[in-house]
This record gives sequence, structure tokens and C-alpha cells, in this order.
Amino acid sequence: MADAPVPWLKVVNFATNHHDTYDFIDPTKADLYGKSVLITGASKGIGKATAISFARAGCSKIAIGARSPLAEVEKLVKRAATEAGRPEPTVLCLELDVSSNDSVKAAAAALASSPQFNGVLDILINNAGYLEKWFPIAETDPAEWWKSWEVNMKGTFLCCHHLLPMVLKSDAKLVLNLSSAGAHNLSLGGSAYQTSRFAACRFTEFVVQDYAGTGLVAIAVHPGGVPTELALRMPEHKHAILIDTAELAADAMVWLSRERREWLSGRFVSCCWDMKELEGKKDEIEKNVELLKFRMVV
Repeated sequence: MADAPVPWLKVVNFATNHHDTYDFIDPTKADLYGKSVLITGASKGIGKATAISFARAGCSKIAIGARSPLAEVEKLVKRAATEAGRPEPTVLCLELDVSSNDSVKAAAAALASSPQFNGVLDILINNAGYLEKWFPIAETDPAEWWKSWEVNMKGTFLCCHHLLPMVLKSDAKLVLNLSSAGAHNLSLGGSAYQTSRFAACRFTEFVVQDYAGTGLVAIAVHPGGVPTELALRMPEHKHAILIDTAELAADAMVWLSRERREWLSGRFVSCCWDMKELEGKKDEIEKNVELLKFRMVV
């Protein structure tokens, strides 16, 4: 079965698309001095690029979590800040397996006890992800299928569960949950990854609902078609869509963090969209509570 093209084409065309970063979202135009961020899955790909972009935006406290060593990423983050003319940030490296409750709990405790973070987290970016090898349901490896849900959904839940108390103490109160364009499609063999990314959008709505009145902003984010190690696990015929840079996603997430954007809370946002155009649609979005959300048509 081919992808269902119409829903995603409507989403794609909601605003002009970019495939690389551009002036409007340049992180050096942001001022995140004094802010703190935690980025999961930060050892490579989009997570690493995002940590670098936040450093270029002047973010003062950058926590990076991954199962892999992070010493080299820490160096890159500090160098990026210096080269952008920003103060060198505090970088906290956390050994983190988002699919493990004990691991996430320990990372949250380390962050809470850090004197630099002081028990407060402005921005949580749930970037860690997994994509199984794609086969029809009866032919797939059950453990491999479930791993996509363990990382993409359980991991997002666990990070929110353990870290939201710190986020709610901040002024920014921002959560960015990575989703995907795949949430809108039905691709042959993609039943685990695409359903988990679909669920991430609905879960983001629950985050907003459960903490209504606190000022919490949560957004489900499509990072673009980036040729990361994860994305290249898709069937080879789909690699042609991987035409976006990690820097586009990273800089767009900095733009989403520059100021509080309650009008996007609980909604799906593509990092490929022109953010100036998206800003111009603010009134339209605010007037339609269902816009950029999954809904059943009856």
C-alpha cells in the first residue's frame, strides 16, 4: 500500500517549505541568556545540531542526554557558543536511556541536584527516537516493532513524567515533543514508527490538558526529512525525501523557544514551514481550536 498522500500534502503546504536554515530563524538573533534546556538523543544527528544551535542562541545551561558518550558534543557546544560571541554555557552530560524508568529518574535527579540548574528547567526537548526495519506486520520482529514505541512514546512519557516538575518551575515552561510527517501517512511496513509518532501528537495534547492553567506550552514537532542514522533505516525507496538539514530543525526549535507561543500549544508544527509565514497565521490558528491537530471526520 502506498502512502496516503492527501493529508500530508495539506500539512506540507500549510506554509512555504525550507530544506535548510535561513535568516529568519538564525539562532544568533535569539537571546536565551539565563535559560536552560535539556535535549535527549543528543549524541548525534538532530539532537547534536539542536544543542549547538541553543549554544549559538546564548542558552546558558544546556543538558544533553544520550546512551552514547557526549564528551565530543560538549566540546562542540562550547565552541559554538564562543564562535557566536556568546558566553560559554554550562553543559551537563547525562547518561540517558529514555526507555528506562530508572535511567530517566536518575538523569532527572542529577539535573535537579545540579547547582547551575537549581531544580529548574525552561525547555525540555524530547528528541530521542527509534525507527524499526519496515516489514508488514506478520513479518516484522515483535521486539524490534515494540522498540519504536518504547523509545518514541514511552521515552517521551518518562521524560515528561520525571522532568515536568522542573519545567513547571520555570518562566518558559516549554516542551517540544518530536513527532514526524510519518504520523500523517500509511507506509508499507511503517506500523510501529508511524503510529508512535501519531501518538506523540495526541500525547502532546494531553500534556497541555493535564497542566492547563499552569502556563505550560507543549508542541509536537516534525523535524523534517533529515538523512540521519535513524531515518536511513527506512526502505531505500523513501530516502529521496531526506532532503532537509539537521540545522533547519535545530534552528527552528530555537525559534520556537525564543518566546512563549501559546497559540501553537498542543499543535503539530513542521520545522520545514517558513516560520515568518506561520507567525502571520497566528490569528487564524488561535481562532480554530482544532487546527494542526488530529481529529476524526464523521
